[in-house]
Amino acid sequence: MFPTGRRTPLPRVAGGIATAVLLSVLAAGCTSDTAPGAHAPARTDLAPGATTTPTAAPDSAQVELPWPAPDAAAAAALQAEVDRGSQPWLLDPSEVAISYAAAAHDWPDAEAYPGPDGTSVDVRNADGERITLTLAQPARKGGDGIWVVTAEHR
Repeated sequence: MFPTGRRTPLPRVAGGIATAVLLSVLAAGCTSDTAPGAHAPARTDLAPGATTTPTAAPDSAQVELPWPAPDAAAAAALQAEVDRGSQPWLLDPSEVAISYAAAAHDWPDAEAYPGPDGTSVDVRNADGERITLTLAQPARKGGDGIWVVTAEHR
């Protein structure tokens, strides 16, 4: 402060950086769960009061089929989340297949090619590896029903 009691103005660069940081924080707090794999489905096989610690990257031993909903109750819970606007990627079988490939095989660069039957998706990674996934809609059929992976074929 100067002896006059007036504050010196912040340089424009510092003010711009502060504004950018503030906008980033606000944007992060306002986003919805739209990215595949943003949140794993709730575990339903735990004892009451038990908790799990999330891991950084699940390995294929941790991914069990059907995925991401192992049973009818989990599928109904995920369907309810999607109905409330959360995790819309579960409505797209290709997005579910890509997310499964990332979780089960650590393929972050996978591409999906839907099959003609509407219930299978070929997934390929950058190295040319390929899997074919069978998907189903356990909670609700149609455009507003979630998809789960029920089988993997090499």
